[in-house]
Amino acid sequence: MASHPKPFHRADIDGLRAISVGVVVAFHAWWRQGFGGFVGVDIFFVISGYLISGAIFDDVRAGRFSLAAFYGRRVRRIYPALITVLLATFAFGWVQLFDDRFQQLGAHLVGAAVFASNLVLYAESGYFDASSDAKPLLHLWSLGVEEQFYILWPLAVMLAWRSRGARGVVWTLGLGFAASMAHEQFLMRINTSAAFYIPTARFWEMLAGAALAWVERRRVGAMPLRMAHGFSLIGLALLLGSFRYITEGKVPFPGWAALAPVGGAVLLLAAGPRAVVNARLLLLLPMRWLGQISYPLYLWHWPVLVLARTSGWVDGWAMLVCVGVATGLAWVTARWIEPPLRYGGDNAKKVKGLLAAMAVLGLGGLVVAWAHVPSASHARVAPITRQIGWGIPVASEAQGRACNALMPGRGALVPGVAGNDFCYLARPGAPDVALVGDSLNLSLFPGLASYGDINVLIASASEAAPFYDTTTTESFDRTRLNNWKLTNQALDYAVASPSIRVVVLSYANGDQLLRRSSAHDMTDRADPTPAPPEARLERALRRTLARLTAAGKGVIITLPNRRMGFDPPDCLTDLRPLHGPAYRHPCGEPRGGALEQAQDAYAAQVRRVAKDFPGVVLVDLAAPLCDARLCYAMRGGQMYYRDRLHLSDAGSRAVAPVLYDAIRAMMHR
Repeated sequence: MASHPKPFHRADIDGLRAISVGVVVAFHAWWRQGFGGFVGVDIFFVISGYLISGAIFDDVRAGRFSLAAFYGRRVRRIYPALITVLLATFAFGWVQLFDDRFQQLGAHLVGAAVFASNLVLYAESGYFDASSDAKPLLHLWSLGVEEQFYILWPLAVMLAWRSRGARGVVWTLGLGFAASMAHEQFLMRINTSAAFYIPTARFWEMLAGAALAWVERRRVGAMPLRMAHGFSLIGLALLLGSFRYITEGKVPFPGWAALAPVGGAVLLLAAGPRAVVNARLLLLLPMRWLGQISYPLYLWHWPVLVLARTSGWVDGWAMLVCVGVATGLAWVTARWIEPPLRYGGDNAKKVKGLLAAMAVLGLGGLVVAWAHVPSASHARVAPITRQIGWGIPVASEAQGRACNALMPGRGALVPGVAGNDFCYLARPGAPDVALVGDSLNLSLFPGLASYGDINVLIASASEAAPFYDTTTTESFDRTRLNNWKLTNQALDYAVASPSIRVVVLSYANGDQLLRRSSAHDMTDRADPTPAPPEARLERALRRTLARLTAAGKGVIITLPNRRMGFDPPDCLTDLRPLHGPAYRHPCGEPRGGALEQAQDAYAAQVRRVAKDFPGVVLVDLAAPLCDARLCYAMRGGQMYYRDRLHLSDAGSRAVAPVLYDAIRAMMHR
């Protein structure tokens, strides 16, 4: 990793690496709730910036720095373990994954091959993104951020030194840190996914380590021991506090919260090996050993966990075995694969060979992703698995154009935000039924559009409640704050259109809105008076029903189909060549559980309001998919769900008759 003749090594930094990888692995394997182990990646960023920038500074000051040599060393450091993990994951994924996930794995392999995993994952992020547990290469986002930093940083240091010497480097450090931090804060206000994945929003974390490396090289004499002890204790406290309080879904991250783990890592590095925490904890032999295999362990642990869970091994003991397997693979990689390719021999040939191997892997992933190469299980499972995910489109491009022709300017209401607007018209002509609300209507449109005697318009938006002047979204998600404009436009169109006789209001996340611990929130833009969510929901619903009924529209409110507590592919685990005991037969969510109770609370609130509006009809979408014991995600060989909430094409056609009957009855009044 170093870029000067005598590599710099501090054994206590191996111990800090052990903490970094240890908390990440623990978070991924066991403790997702109440534990912020994901901040271990931020500690990695600081260590990387400290060590590699220090080596760059030394070489630049000595006049021996070479970009070609630097990148050659990066290739020999990063590629051997990475290629090994990618090849193994790709091969095992072909055997174990179903078509859609295998083809997604191909796309992720391309991203990993060019160190752009973070950008590929950011492009996928959104409401309909697959679960992180279904992406074996998800963790490589951090490697993408790191290597994108090292594309720019060495060149910036070299140019700064040549132009203005040490002062130029200081200015480059300071301006780079401030610009990156400002960019992160800006993105946190509009899109937390962008703040997480966009590299320039995370560069400041590596620059924090770089700044420490620069200060140490300008400092005269060793740090006083008492100060070193204080730094190490404060640093450890910051890390422990980060693990305890920066938890998923509770604290916006990265943002200002990332200062705690970054600051803790900087203080421990600054304290040095004599400090109390470094000497008594980080220098312990097990810590140093784990730190020495931290890079291959980070690479191995997530694919092992994901592929095991996908294959039906999900309990705590299974995760312990997976961590043991990943640790064994990491040791083998560090002992037998990395050294021959990293040290000694003809370095130029090694670099060329490693680059060629990575290019072949990337091209293989590209073929799989673009040509939709099937996985090994395709012949057995394709008729069922094609219903999972969004491979079967909800509607056609022509249906989308027809909808937008009815409401021109709709796209301009939320400019620059893709995937938010669901606007389709079943067939040419005037619509007589309008579906307004959120993505729940995507579950209804295919089934209703199959009826020839009604013309259905869907004008909905992601996570948007079907109420006038109401913003509903996750509190950390700023990308959907203007979706209320799409809802208002759709409702106004329905009120004004003489052809529309029935308006169907659908909202999938009412159960989340009423949960006090949920990240979902509602803002009543027409009445900002503070009130609990039940009262805000009632105000918005009454306001909407009053306008629609006053316009003479028939109104149907759908009560959502049941939310599943598992991923639908779990029902097909026994169809994989290798599988464990955790598969669901029958494939359904038990009645009366916490998920159903939360949805029932929303339904009760809707019923209380609707009873004051004669003629408003409620349709329970769960009824066709449930019996007294279970609500089914799959039954009779038909997969009814695309994901945990949205219905597949088959599921849409299963619930369509009850809604169609209600629509026809309302039209004939």
